[in-house]
Amino acid sequence: MDRMLQRGSHVFSGISRPPDYALSRPSSSGPGSGRASGLLQSLSGGSEPAGLLLIADSLECEGRSLLKSFVTSAALREEPVHVFSFELSESEFSTGLDDGVRARLQFHDGFSDPLNWEKCGTFTVDRFTARDLLASVSPPPGGAVLPCTVVLDSLSWILQQKQVVFLCRVLQEFQRGATRAELKIRKVVGLLHADLHQPEVVEAICQLASTVVTLTPLPESCGLRMDFPPYASATIVHKRKSGKVLKKEEYFTVEDRFTLRTSVEPIQRQETGGGGDVQVVDPAANLTFNLRLTDKERRTKESLTLPYHFSTEKKTNMLQSGVGEGKIYYEPDAGDDIDEEDPDDDLDI
Repeated sequence: MDRMLQRGSHVFSGISRPPDYALSRPSSSGPGSGRASGLLQSLSGGSEPAGLLLIADSLECEGRSLLKSFVTSAALREEPVHVFSFELSESEFSTGLDDGVRARLQFHDGFSDPLNWEKCGTFTVDRFTARDLLASVSPPPGGAVLPCTVVLDSLSWILQQKQVVFLCRVLQEFQRGATRAELKIRKVVGLLHADLHQPEVVEAICQLASTVVTLTPLPESCGLRMDFPPYASATIVHKRKSGKVLKKEEYFTVEDRFTLRTSVEPIQRQETGGGGDVQVVDPAANLTFNLRLTDKERRTKESLTLPYHFSTEKKTNMLQSGVGEGKIYYEPDAGDDIDEEDPDDDLDI
């Protein structure tokens, strides 16, 4: 818990926007402008089924902005969005969202009284079960079943209170129960602060997810030739229902009103200066064996007659043979054991 408190604005302050440079919308378009639809854009837009989508961030590269871009995209598709928030209050989570997006949010408060000390009837950590999750996202009796998105913010808080086995079981039972109840859940988006947990814990949850988006900061020394300054790099591992696994690396930024902008092109690094002659490195230098032939060895190799080449006599006889004639040419090798006697001489035939 102390480590989560040390994350500062990354967890509790609600200031999850990227730096200011990412908030201005560029007017130019080009090969690196991000207009091409990448895998991250398809997952956000809903054209690519996601199942359980996990956003793994860290203190160096926060992921709540990307999470809110998924929320905004779902709300713009007029889908109800169920937000189970344990790290931010409803007002803090809604900061920066449009009124139309806020109207689509169905907030389940797990922040005010997560341990049920005040008995105020909020969504406590003890209610984080498959049955209570299904009851929270199910429509009222007689209501229409609409496609919806479920947001879990965040799984790291649950892991502070429960074991990873419990969390994996709840997520798996929730997805199976939603299928049996014929609920139209497009995706379950979970935020995980990967730097707070052991690698084996993160790996267990990633194995359960059908899509994992791992965020890493951009190297400070890399030069970018793109029309917009990307905020971070996203490594995406997406498992389709057909069994095909896609792994891509994309660069993205979250603009004003949590609009996602991606670039599917790799980062082009600027060439280092210094106009000296480029030294060519010999890969065969400093080896314990020789990869080259001397002049004598080359002449010996060229004068060697290979066993599968025709001799001069054989070529002459083949060219002089008439039509309809056939001959068998056999040139014994040095190791052949030739017996001149008839092997069947002792047989009475």
